[in-house]
Amino acid sequence: MKGSNSKQNKAINLRLVLSEIVTCAPISRVEISRRTLLTKQTITNLVEELLAVELIEEVGIKKEGSVGKPSKMLSLKADTAFSVAFRVMPNELNAGIYTLTGEQIFSLKKLLGHEDVIVVAKRCLDELLVQAGIGHEQILSAALSVSQADAQNLQDHQSAKALQQALSEQLQLPVALETTAAACAAFHMLYGEAKQLHSFIYVHIGDVVESAVVFDRKIMLGQNGLTGAIGDCFVTPETDQATGELGRLNDFASLNSLKQYLAQTDISNWQLRELCQEELPTAERWVERAAEPLRIAIHTLESLLNCQTIILGGDLDDWLLDKLITQLRPYIPSIAQYGQRDVMRLIKTPNVGVVSLKGVATLPIHAALSDENMKTILFNPLQLKSPVQQLLYG
Repeated sequence: MKGSNSKQNKAINLRLVLSEIVTCAPISRVEISRRTLLTKQTITNLVEELLAVELIEEVGIKKEGSVGKPSKMLSLKADTAFSVAFRVMPNELNAGIYTLTGEQIFSLKKLLGHEDVIVVAKRCLDELLVQAGIGHEQILSAALSVSQADAQNLQDHQSAKALQQALSEQLQLPVALETTAAACAAFHMLYGEAKQLHSFIYVHIGDVVESAVVFDRKIMLGQNGLTGAIGDCFVTPETDQATGELGRLNDFASLNSLKQYLAQTDISNWQLRELCQEELPTAERWVERAAEPLRIAIHTLESLLNCQTIILGGDLDDWLLDKLITQLRPYIPSIAQYGQRDVMRLIKTPNVGVVSLKGVATLPIHAALSDENMKTILFNPLQLKSPVQQLLYG
């Protein structure tokens, strides 16, 4: 991406410089100038502002070429600002506090029961701050992901937006909101398997199957902010006897379908993981049943979008996701197999058990990297911004 040297574009340039530091660290001022086409003086001024609020730090020197002085390398500072992530799922709340470089400091899980999720989230924040030894003023932003119980729809999205506003008021923090798939895509762009990719699709197997499409390193958002409902796609001509509808991917490959297959629809996702260990033969039969519908869905994504790769993750245990991916091979032939490939057609997300919450924790720094990303974050107008928040969010 190229910057602009005009004064009125300072905010754009600041986000561009920060983006280079986040994704390419350690990186020198000279290399940032080379990659963005900004002048050295512009880079120097913007870097000084980031250094002044201690968001970045100089981490060493590197010789650039055969002449001239060694360049000081820049990287995000790990102990200045932090993010707090909340994942709201049926019957449970996952929360964690993270550095802006994606490292987990402390996390916890709570069963919701009949308690108000806002009350539980506030209690989680207080506990996280105590356990991490961090002050409230050091939190850059909170981040939120709300799982749909059945399928994506506008009413659920509006409920999530209302929860985002209530959470911001209760916690006295900005709150970023995205789907879990989009949050994981942001994590992989900044710190994971997609740091060098320009296009990819992240598929998340949760209570429903959702996806996030990234083109030109931008997460695509549909009308009303809804996109990526791959679980609603029809994958079989068989019809439901009760509704007459064709079979959707959610009916075969989601965690809701796994719970139904195990005849335990009211359990939490972490209880589901334990049950799969106890009911191993049944879980393996579900994998065999889910594989062909998921193969069809992957073929559909490849045929329509032909991104550089598809990254597959979710709320399954590693061993269960491994078995599912094994069943997916060989993939259905598609245009994705033509020509030279630098990346495999399908990649399993590493450390699948922790990536979802890490992805949500990435949203505050991801929001600061472009004007488009800023649309995901909500501010409490009564809250005074810290120097770091003022610089990044304006």
